[in-house]
Amino acid sequence: MPRLFYVGAPLAIATLLSVPISAQTPAPASAQTSAKKSAKNSSAKSARESARIEHVVVRGSGATMEVEIQTSGALVAPNTQAITGPDRIVVDFPGALPSAELHALKVNRGALKAIRSGLFFDKPPITRVVLDLAEPQSYRVSTTQNAIVVKLGPVKLGPAKVGPVTAPGAQPPAVPHVPAAKLQNASLAAGTLAGRTKAAVTNVATAGVSPAVSNATPPPPPAPPQVTVTYGNGMLRIRAEKATFAQVLSEVQRQTKAEIAIPAGADHEEVDADLGPAPVLDVLASLLNGSPYNFILVGNELSVERVILTRRDPNIF
Repeated sequence: MPRLFYVGAPLAIATLLSVPISAQTPAPASAQTSAKKSAKNSSAKSARESARIEHVVVRGSGATMEVEIQTSGALVAPNTQAITGPDRIVVDFPGALPSAELHALKVNRGALKAIRSGLFFDKPPITRVVLDLAEPQSYRVSTTQNAIVVKLGPVKLGPAKVGPVTAPGAQPPAVPHVPAAKLQNASLAAGTLAGRTKAAVTNVATAGVSPAVSNATPPPPPAPPQVTVTYGNGMLRIRAEKATFAQVLSEVQRQTKAEIAIPAGADHEEVDADLGPAPVLDVLASLLNGSPYNFILVGNELSVERVILTRRDPNIF
């Protein structure tokens, strides 16, 4: 019996110890490698889906030039602005990163001197492409699935004269034709045959005068929107009545010399404001709070260097 007891004790101890030893056995190395690969693939997929600015291509020459900015990943709505001193067109891509292949270009073709590009802001990311110009240019932006095209053209000046004012003297034979029938009928109703000749002569004289009289009193044009922005010693004042965000921001940019990328669609959003005079950053914050834009103000209390605007997602509160 003692011998049997002696043999059974080690067996019982071995049985009790076997469970925790197996429970503490580490997971196979293959499982850990698989988990790491899965996390790495997920991160790589997320990086591929983010928007990137890949290349910039210049086409055409002279007055028919266009710049194609090629993108990848998620679609991005660019913000554009024209700046003077020196002349340049700025295209910002909120939420996009520059690719490693993106670099500056020396063009020197027509009015386009060069193209600069790079990461303008880190958090949130904003990639900026700048078209350096030899002279002011008009531009038009079109968007495709994987590219933004900026078409350049000369600045067009409006006509010096309005067409309707000079029209009566341009075609004198056609003027008396229609009124002649009306005045001749009136003379017949009076019962005089001789009145026909007088009516014809009267029509010629009257027809030459009446168009000039009607054109001399055109309806008054609609009142332009009222925008007044003053800036001095770090104090900003904004008065706007039935103006758009684009008009107000453009005037703020002109007065403060700050870089402001005016978002697309800002010319359709009306704003009424009566702000300041107060420190420039306080006034701008009051203007943009409650607007459809997220904003970042770069500067100090009494000066502003840059205003960064991105359209707010209406689904995020």
